[in-house]
Amino acid sequence: MTTITGPGELVSLLPTLLGFQPRESVVTVLLRERGAVGAILRLDVWDLLGDVAAESAHELARIAMREGARRAVVVGYAEDEDEGCLAVATAAVALEETVAAVETWIVADGRYYCPSCEDPRCCPPGGRTVPSARPGAASAWAVAPDPGASRAPARERRLASRAARRWEDRAVKGLDAWRDASARHWRAALDAGADGPAPLGRLAAALGDVRVRDALLLMLVPGSSRAVRDALAGRDSPAIAQALGAAMRPSRPPDPRRVDLVTDLLVAVLEHAPERLCAAPAATLGVIAWWEDDPDVARAWCAIALDHDPGYRLALLVLALMDAAEPRR
Repeated sequence: MTTITGPGELVSLLPTLLGFQPRESVVTVLLRERGAVGAILRLDVWDLLGDVAAESAHELARIAMREGARRAVVVGYAEDEDEGCLAVATAAVALEETVAAVETWIVADGRYYCPSCEDPRCCPPGGRTVPSARPGAASAWAVAPDPGASRAPARERRLASRAARRWEDRAVKGLDAWRDASARHWRAALDAGADGPAPLGRLAAALGDVRVRDALLLMLVPGSSRAVRDALAGRDSPAIAQALGAAMRPSRPPDPRRVDLVTDLLVAVLEHAPERLCAAPAATLGVIAWWEDDPDVARAWCAIALDHDPGYRLALLVLALMDAAEPRR
């Protein structure tokens, strides 16, 4: 299978995927797990601007939900770019209620750009030239996925963000007690799961504290109860050194079932967390992938963490440790 590596290549391939050159159209590409291209839907621009705009947008979102799409890319083609941007925005707002992540692009006069992007390095004035399409069968393409996390619907993210803020506000009543309670939340989630945006928001807020984050990693190492307590207390103790061993590697193999549980929880937290709290779960996933000897996935998670916080120390440390461990050529 050939991988589509960016929006420019996707835009260049849309005429091939559709079988015709779209005009005065809004084209939505639905993406499933692991970036597989799902349904490709086309609407006339005026379907999203006229009297039936709300109905058309709702139907688009309903189809995306029925398809189980994780991501959607909405591309507008219109002679009047303002109309194209408005039609694309109407589709995107509706899709955000049922799809985890939505990208928007406009194609005009052989160039493409993101209408909401203000970074000239990404979308220079006038946009970028649509590249030439690579040859290949339409069924043999997939969009490059991230390591597994997308974004939850906007409504769920708002609920999670409010819950995260409320949990952070409780820390002023006593930080030590708050850290202990945060660790208990994570233990309970590992035992019973976390159902809904509010619990995931609290877990995200808890993980934003470095001591709680380190305690969570230590919870994965068998026989590390003392090390967990020391991490929460901020003590650099022999128990922690014994649990992690050399170079942050666990001295005893983590319980695979518990690793799977915490990985699923961290991905869910990352999908729901406000942007300011995304670095911690992504970097923690990077540590776990590194422990499982999957450096490519570990680097991908660390890259996501650094996208959210370029100075996030755990992600930088994991990358440095992996670089040091690789044999020199």
